[in-house]
Amino acid sequence: MKKTTFFAVLAVFFLPVFIAVALNSSWLNWHSSRTKNHGELIQPPMELPGFSIDTVSGATVGRDDLKDRWQLLHYQPQACDKDCMDALYWMRQVRRAQDRHQPDIGLVMATPGAVDASAAEKIMQLAPDYRVFAGAAGATLAKSLPDSDRAASYIIDPRGYIILRYPHDADFNGMRRDLARLLTWTKPGPDSG
Repeated sequence: MKKTTFFAVLAVFFLPVFIAVALNSSWLNWHSSRTKNHGELIQPPMELPGFSIDTVSGATVGRDDLKDRWQLLHYQPQACDKDCMDALYWMRQVRRAQDRHQPDIGLVMATPGAVDASAAEKIMQLAPDYRVFAGAAGATLAKSLPDSDRAASYIIDPRGYIILRYPHDADFNGMRRDLARLLTWTKPGPDSG
């Protein structure tokens, strides 16, 4: 084999490795200018404060009950209307799309408005494990959200930090993609609780 062929083969195998190491090292200060997340990154992430409040179904839930799982939270500043029900439906679909990770994801709805028995039943038909906080309980939870004056959906990490926000008119397909990346890139560890 000729020397030029030998060095060409080496270059084909080692050049991509060298480029990857260079781009991920402190030698070059290169960072992609575009992020891949579809939701708005909350900077810095906001930690849910301690609370102990009752759901519409009568269960008492505290902040620690929401930890150790990803949470998809929808906030509605008024009573849950058709747009709110649509958002709750799509959040359930986002969770279902995560396949084997579905048990790692909780669903939460909060509103300082009232949720009557008919609306509560419709929500439970979507997903029996939806945690619905309404009235004073919803107002308590709303105090810890970045925006309590407009409808929005959030992703909360397993340590209890609100990390991504989606406006009421967001494409839930973007939330699905963001959550899939988060579930793929993160692994539970000893300090995740």
